This record gives sequence, C-alpha cells and structure tokens, in this order.
Amino acid sequence: MLILTISLLSLAFLLRFLPHRLAGGGLGVDRWYWKTYIETYRHKRQFPPVLPQYLLDEHQWYPPLFPLLMAHLPKSVFDRYSHWVAISIDLLRMVLLLAVTFWLSGSDLYAVGVAGLIYATTPLLISYNIQLNPRGLGALFLDGLIILLLWRYFLDGPVWIWGPIILLAGSILLTHKMTTQLFWFLCLGGGLLTMDWQFLFLIPASILMALLLSKGFYWKVLLAHWDIVTFWNRNWRWLQAHPIKESPIYGKTGYETPTKFHKKSLPGILRHLSYLWGYHPGIWILCVLILGVAILGKGDIITSSSGVFWWMVFTLFFVLVTVFVPSLKCLGSGYFYLYNAAVPTALFWGLSIGSKEAVLPFWLGLFIAVAAGLFNILLFYRKLLASKIQKADPHFEKVLDYLKTAPKGVVMCLPPQWYDVVAYKTGQPVLYGGHGYGFKLLEPVFPRLLLSIQEIVQQYQVCYLITLEDYLPKNFLADLTSESVSNFGHYMVFCMAKKEG
Repeated sequence: MLILTISLLSLAFLLRFLPHRLAGGGLGVDRWYWKTYIETYRHKRQFPPVLPQYLLDEHQWYPPLFPLLMAHLPKSVFDRYSHWVAISIDLLRMVLLLAVTFWLSGSDLYAVGVAGLIYATTPLLISYNIQLNPRGLGALFLDGLIILLLWRYFLDGPVWIWGPIILLAGSILLTHKMTTQLFWFLCLGGGLLTMDWQFLFLIPASILMALLLSKGFYWKVLLAHWDIVTFWNRNWRWLQAHPIKESPIYGKTGYETPTKFHKKSLPGILRHLSYLWGYHPGIWILCVLILGVAILGKGDIITSSSGVFWWMVFTLFFVLVTVFVPSLKCLGSGYFYLYNAAVPTALFWGLSIGSKEAVLPFWLGLFIAVAAGLFNILLFYRKLLASKIQKADPHFEKVLDYLKTAPKGVVMCLPPQWYDVVAYKTGQPVLYGGHGYGFKLLEPVFPRLLLSIQEIVQQYQVCYLITLEDYLPKNFLADLTSESVSNFGHYMVFCMAKKEG
C-alpha cells in the first residue's frame, strides 16, 4: 500500500508541477489577489484588510478562513512557496481519497490504484491548481464532511460524528462560496433522496456554526455572497466576453466573443460540451459504463456503493444545471463544480473495478479515461505556453517594471485578467474590484464597458491603459486620447496624462 501510494502521489505531483516549469513567472490570476490580501493582513493586523489599490471594491468580505490560515505560515515559507499551497491541498485530498478507497474496498489495492490514477489525471485539478486559491481547501472540507455522513448514514457510525460534521459545515461557509452553494444543494438532494430531516438540518446548522466560528463576521460574507450572485444574475451573458466588442457603447450588433463562456444556440451548447469533457473525461466515461451495466441488469455495482454513487450524481447534476439552466448560471462557472466531483468519481471508479461486476468493460473504460485525461492535460500545457494572460512573460514583466517607476496613477487593463498582478507588483491603484463586496461599483466597467472611455478616464482619473496589440477596436481607439504610447513586445501602455513625479 505504501509503495502504491507514493507512486500515485508522485505521478500526481509531476503532472501538477510541470506547468510551473513550462511557464514560470507567477501563474494564475487569483494568486496575486490572495498574496495582496494575506501580506496586507500580516503587515497591518487589521481584519478584514483594507486594500485601497482596488478602486472598485467596497469591502473585503470574502470567506476569511483560507487567507487567515495562510497568514499564519512563516513569512519566509509563504513568500517562497505560496505557489505550492494549492498543489499541496490537492495532494492531501488525494491521500484522503486513497485512504477511504482502501477502507471501503476492503483493502483492495486494485481499487486504490484505479481511484488514484483517475484522480491524478483529472485535467481540471491540474489547470486550476496552478494558482493560490481557496477552492481546494473548501473541497477538502466538503469531501471530509460527506465521507463522515456516509459513515454515519450507511455504515452506522457513532452519534458523535455529527460534531465534526457540523464543524466542517461551518468551515466550508467560511472558506469558499461556490463550495457552499454545492454543499447546500447536496443537503437538499440528500434530504429529498432519503426523506431524512437531518440532511436539511445541516443548512441552518452550517450558518449558525459559521457565525459562531467567525464571531458574527459570516453575516457580512453572506451579504457579499448575495452581492456576487445578483451581479452575475444580471451579467452572466457576458462572462468572459470581450469588454469592448460586446459593450453597448462600442460593440457591434450580433458580435459574440469566440471565447465567451455562454455563447448562443448550438455553438454555445457544443462549447459547453467540449469543456465539460475536457475538464474531466473520466466522469463521462464512467456515466456511460454505469448506464451500460444498468441496462444489462448488473445493478449491484451501484447498490454496493450507493452513497458514493449519489454523491457523484448530485454533484454532476449541479454541474449541468449551472452550465445550462439560465436562472442558475449566476451560481458560478458550472464547469468548476467538476473540481468537487473529482473525489466521488475517482472513489466510485475504484470501488467499481474492485467489485467483481462487469470488470472487463470497466478496465477498458479506465484505459480510455486515463488516456483522455493525459491528452487534455497536454493540451492545457500547450495552451499555457502560448497564453499572454495566464502567465507573465518577459515582455509583460517590462510593462510591470515600467509602471513600478511611473508616477502614481490609476491603471486600467484590457483584457481585465491583469489587474491583480498589476496591483500586486507595481503598487499602482487599479480600476477593478469584485473580490468581496461592492459589485455595483464594478459594473460600469466589467464584464463589459457601460461607459465610454472618455467618461471612464474622467470619472475614475485613469492615467494608464495596458492592452495588447490588436485588442482595441478602431472606434474605441478613436475615443482614446493619450499623450504617449509605450510598446513592450506585443503589449502597449497608453499614458493618459502626465503626472508630476
């Protein structure tokens, strides 16, 4: 068991380590915001921290558990190894998965190996965990909670298990908002499936525990949670849209950004399906196999692992409704709930092959799932190498160096993915927010411009605009009045006004 565990963890680590070797310079978007939050809190010891560099944030009312835990790491460790945090949490989830598979399968090493292999090669776990973020910690808490529930409900575990279950429930609410939404949905699903009020009880119990643990601060987190949900309820149609070309001021009627999350009609459906497959091929292959054995009357595979099966099914259902149902698209990018589906999917894979039912089809499916996962991981590596947004290349580092020494002034970024790294590395204020509370402040400029660039410059006193060559359309450039333009490879910095330095 020890050799198998080390081998599986080594494979998983290698796949997660390679992106940092292929495209260094600080990967991911969220990383820089969390470094700003954590370092500001550590320096000033004010909670919640005040981040004045984000002009369009009203309050930092984000779930606080993750950054506060990170702030207690030694400064030298956090500064040097913060990019390993998400990977470490992910590997900890994998250790939990392997241990639970070993337990539920009756010490079946084949089951453990299969579960570990599926988890190690899930593409979303590699693409998302390139950055410092709290999603993994929230997922770990949710995994632990559901495993304890399965122990209590299906294996007649002791009554005292409810203590850590409720503690974990409150911790989820204080860690990650999307995980909170999934957790509450699973409580509703479990209650409807079993007609047991204890599942429904977990929703108010989790809120009460979060309020107690945070000394009342969770109420502000809940207000901020409602703030972001209502914001995306108004704006989900423009998630990942080009902020200018789909602007009511500068856009053309009927134009759709090729990379937009929710494209219209058949192209939009096909795009969603391609991403759902690409992020986690193993879950879809498993669904086909389950359907096949059900048709053949081999239902023992499901009934022998029914708790894990329903955990996976309800999570997958939430993925699909948040991707395809318009009224639920405000609950976040539905693909990312596949992150939470990784553990129950891998666990069910392991238990299925560990059983004696339909072994051959499942082994064939395993080969296809692992091969598809590795192929999609390679596609991610390739995309990462070519990206001008997900990483800071040498030319962009020159942009940052230029702004570090430039006179103090508000920076606007088009595309907006650069705001957090600019705020962190240059110390300049940025025309951005959307981290805690105050989404109405953000709405005039994100996810699309609702004001002309002249109004934006005047209202927010914008001094610098960072963009890419060929990113700005002609009608926008015609409105843009700048005193100078500096070129750094394929990046451009427009200086909107001279400043006394």
